[in-house]
Amino acid sequence: MTTTLERPRGRRVLFAVVLTASSAVAAGVLTASTARTLAPHWSADLDRLAPVVVAAVYAAIAAALLVTVGRDRRARGLYLGLAPVRPSGYALGAAVWAAAYLAGAVGYLIAGWFGVPAGQVWQVLWAIGADDGRLADASPALAAVILVRACLLAPVAEELLFRGVLYGWLRARLPASWTITVTALGFGLIHQVPLFIPLAVAVGLAAGWIRERTGSTWVPIAVHVLQNVLVVLLSLALTGWHPAVSLAAQGP
Repeated sequence: MTTTLERPRGRRVLFAVVLTASSAVAAGVLTASTARTLAPHWSADLDRLAPVVVAAVYAAIAAALLVTVGRDRRARGLYLGLAPVRPSGYALGAAVWAAAYLAGAVGYLIAGWFGVPAGQVWQVLWAIGADDGRLADASPALAAVILVRACLLAPVAEELLFRGVLYGWLRARLPASWTITVTALGFGLIHQVPLFIPLAVAVGLAAGWIRERTGSTWVPIAVHVLQNVLVVLLSLALTGWHPAVSLAAQGP
């Protein structure tokens, strides 16, 4: 169970979420403005500017959450779920996460029988791993930014937000099933690509169950990092970071 005698305070959670959103917007705008001022020709190419802006946004989300509700050990445990966990918890988390992918694969297979182009979801996954093909032609510096964002910043920021502060606040007020479902739906919807959303929701359900079972956000963070590293490597091995589909074309 993740409930504690001390409940996360709604005002502090609201303050953290508002400040986090504001910090994310400010970081994106400041990064884009700075790049256009210092390197106008370089930043004119959105395939170069966008990954840097997105990395800044994710970094701002993680930093804002840690500053507002994670400044001491007690707060990190209460508001973000950053509590110690045994090694067996990580093994359990990896197994459940893999089961979510298996369930997703079965679901997409069934959907394919009804004419849904569900087989493309794996091509979408490889496109995500290639940052929509940007990694194939990125300079070493830009590739480093993309990889750090994909394999570290995004998992940390997303888990601190959905399985951390939002999960902790909701769980103190709702049953586990509702909390897991609500945070999973939010996690799925932020990925925006319609075909990919069901798989993201399945992963979100697994991450929420792991958070509930282990009582810690460290496990979802670790397994999310592992997942993203594997997706990047598989995209490289299978497509050379030249995906067969474009995420821009798959968007809403």
